[in-house]
Amino acid sequence: MTELSLATDPTGVVAPRPDAQALRLTQGILMTPTGAVIDEDITIDEFCDGLKNCQALANSSMWTLGDLLVYGDSRGEWGEMYTQALDLTQKSYSTLTQAMHISKQYPMEERNADVSWSHHREAASIKNRDERQAVLKQAAGEGWTREQVREHVKGAVPQTHNVTTCPQCGHEWS
Repeated sequence: MTELSLATDPTGVVAPRPDAQALRLTQGILMTPTGAVIDEDITIDEFCDGLKNCQALANSSMWTLGDLLVYGDSRGEWGEMYTQALDLTQKSYSTLTQAMHISKQYPMEERNADVSWSHHREAASIKNRDERQAVLKQAAGEGWTREQVREHVKGAVPQTHNVTTCPQCGHEWS
């Protein structure tokens, strides 16, 4: 992250200071430890890029957390790795063990970037790797939510959801 912090000037405008952390999501949008700093004049394309990049970071953070925990667990000499991870991340033991389990279940080459970490978590109970990959591919192709993956894994037919289209950019979501 870029070093950056925020200060409010006498007129109430929030502006970056160079002593806190921030990450540029796109032109005009900074992600800080406590939220976004957004220029007033961003375009709809910059707004959409910011949303897309924010979601990509959120999704990749669970993979990264799991991968780091798998690595730390493999280092026997590190001892209290989970205690340290609990303190450093402020996440629950359950969240940490789940992140590590999913990272172990899916080697890097089996992860599908077209669906979320949560989609992978829902499909993880499928023991056959080829079948699991087919479900994730179908989920990506048909735009399934993680709940729809869960329904499929349980044997139910995933319920389709109404599709909404943004009148500005044409993006569709269910």
